[in-house]
Amino acid sequence: MEQNNQLISGVLHQTKSAPNYTLRRYFPSPQLSSLVEQYWLVNWDLPEDSQHVQRNLPDPNCHLTFLPNKCEFLGPVSKVYDYTMHGQNGIIGVKFKLGALACVLPNPIEHYMDTVISMPSFLHCDLAALSKTLSQTDNDKARVHALEQALEPLCGYVKVHHVQQLSALVERIKSNDDIYTVEDLALQSGVSKRTLQRQFKQYIGLSPKYLIRKYRLHTALTLLERHPNDIHHLVNKLDYADQAHLIKDFKNILGMTPGAYIDDI
Repeated sequence: MEQNNQLISGVLHQTKSAPNYTLRRYFPSPQLSSLVEQYWLVNWDLPEDSQHVQRNLPDPNCHLTFLPNKCEFLGPVSKVYDYTMHGQNGIIGVKFKLGALACVLPNPIEHYMDTVISMPSFLHCDLAALSKTLSQTDNDKARVHALEQALEPLCGYVKVHHVQQLSALVERIKSNDDIYTVEDLALQSGVSKRTLQRQFKQYIGLSPKYLIRKYRLHTALTLLERHPNDIHHLVNKLDYADQAHLIKDFKNILGMTPGAYIDDI
């Protein structure tokens, strides 16, 4: 079981938030690598009279989460969302690969946008039994093993080629600072703009333009953690035309200006 030690992205005010919880992430076994991007487990133990509200960036991946006596399927998220932690508790989560569930979901992926479904019946596994098993385990290795055993039948439904292609396209967006438009992505990937738009709609439910802006904002938040008082550095580093364009991206995706975000760091 290999731990994922890559930098965490998509968590707002990461430095300030980190002391409130313990997060561990693990890569799937090779047998489930076309289905699962990672397993994530988070625990917190907060004073009785306090709580922590964790804000997160939109997430195009589908998730399956387990809390005591609760199992939920989370579709792609198109807007900033909050989760309130209080007392002593934890979540066990599965982050599915982009496009991996396209042949499993009863409806097109956009039907599940910003949607939560309790105990979904379409994942071809006994989620009630899995929830019980997870509640009786006391270590991460056993929990990940239980998840893999339960989810393995889903691998037979995955169109591996489509998943690999989508993963490569999204990784290209994440890792290339010079991709600002869908035209840039088409040029670098060798995939036509129309094909990109069709594939992202069919398998992710979000447009390539939206995801380019989202991952650009990931970089912006990381830079703000390091340079919280230098908006001009951010504008220049991310090659925005001007500060107004940066502010527009923040407002559209985070619902706030860079200044408001900095005030809360």
